Amino acid sequence: MYYIKTTLKQPYVKKKMSFELKISKEGLKDIAVAVDSYRIRVLIDAKQEILDSGVYNEEQYMQMLFKMFDEELLKYKLFNYLSTSNSNNLKTIKKFSDLNSIDIRKALSLLELLRSEKLIELNTIYDIVEGDENTPESKLFKDFNIEKYDVDPSRVKSVYEPVKTIFDTHNCSGCGLCAGICPVNCLNIYNGFGKIDEEKCIKCGLCYFVCPRSYLPVSVLNMTQEESSELKNYSQVGHYLEAFSARTKLKDIAEVCQDGGITSTCLHYLFDSKTIDLALGAKMSNTPWRPEPIILRSKEDILLTTGTKYVNNPNLKILSELNKNQSNLAVVGVPCMMQALLKSAIYNIDIPSLTQIRYRIGIFCMESFSYESLLKICEMLKVDVKDIKKTDINKGKFFVYTESGEELSVPIKEIGHLAREDCEVCFDLTSESADISIGSIGSPSGWNTVLIRTETGRELYNKLIENDLIESKALADVKPGLPLLERIAKSKRNKCTKHIDKKKDENVRFPQY
Repeated sequence: MYYIKTTLKQPYVKKKMSFELKISKEGLKDIAVAVDSYRIRVLIDAKQEILDSGVYNEEQYMQMLFKMFDEELLKYKLFNYLSTSNSNNLKTIKKFSDLNSIDIRKALSLLELLRSEKLIELNTIYDIVEGDENTPESKLFKDFNIEKYDVDPSRVKSVYEPVKTIFDTHNCSGCGLCAGICPVNCLNIYNGFGKIDEEKCIKCGLCYFVCPRSYLPVSVLNMTQEESSELKNYSQVGHYLEAFSARTKLKDIAEVCQDGGITSTCLHYLFDSKTIDLALGAKMSNTPWRPEPIILRSKEDILLTTGTKYVNNPNLKILSELNKNQSNLAVVGVPCMMQALLKSAIYNIDIPSLTQIRYRIGIFCMESFSYESLLKICEMLKVDVKDIKKTDINKGKFFVYTESGEELSVPIKEIGHLAREDCEVCFDLTSESADISIGSIGSPSGWNTVLIRTETGRELYNKLIENDLIESKALADVKPGLPLLERIAKSKRNKCTKHIDKKKDENVRFPQY
């Protein structure tokens, strides 16, 4: 038995403590495997290259390295713990959580990580609930059946490969987070497509680690949103606390907003109350209707970002610009961006810019287009992109409003083939991983549908009401309301399932949800 004095400081740990650990031979083996982890070794070997890139300073680098070591150690500890029983299930995971003073959600996230690394096989067992003519058949979570492979973790090829494999197989969401956290600045996302500088890449795999399309523990994301310790099924629009229909009372925003202006009003309040210092959003570039990421520094910048942009815009790629100074940050983005941020919060390795995020403001999104596809839509409508004043998707059509007052439209089914193929593997319509989700589906014209996901989101929405910044109604009191939103959300899920099934049949890579 070996004695080591240590301080534990883990996410989800119920309390911090400093004490002497009695470490067994197996415990030392866990430490050795963690130190030998591919992720750890690469970052150690490439330290100078990372520091020379200027993305992270030495203090940030060291903090990330040690946090990553903590995570790897706990993961391998779980892997070896699964060897103590011939039959592993949810009860086993709960016991591991109790023994290590971590939340069950943390243990389940590590379990998903082990599955992604092909160190275990994880099968979910469901109870089938029979339906009737009015209610479809459903299934309820019952238990896990966990099989630990008899392998040496250090001999298994690391899951943390460069995210290029996601680009090449049309699974990239275009969120930009890989570029936003890359320690050597070798990635770029532009116009919905990712590129990697092979000469600069150090093969650390951090891009793959944060990517929402490599593996995404959806059940853990849902539990985290609900702050629940139970695995369960969620509605077509994910977990939410309350649902509203709302519109802004701010004249400047109302005059230029897409629908109800609630997203802009949220930012207005957060800047005006000095709750945040910065926000990430999207504005139009110098090229007509080609968006680009923007760091908003004041409420005056908000008007630069109003209106919906249907061309892919990788907001999160500019996160790397925020590592230098500590700030309070709000991020506005579509579902894939919210997934990436929540996944990174669950698998927290102290990436500086990500630890600054205080609000996740999600936007509804069915799919996005490349800029070239937008130009093809303009050709179909016989309109010059320079003459477009506003675009919208509503009632099954893509609408274009011109500066001269024309209203042009084309059925979505006629332009569906122009949408990004990569978006077809996304199941989330309503930004289920946000604090507050905002769109137009379900609300009357000129109003927003608002789903409050977390207590952070609820507090923000209540502040808008208290400060008389918005009009608000319960979504249940308006038409078409939640039924339409759930129906469209279900159609996106079904489309996603069919596309992923096709990838499986063709033996092509697909996201691990």
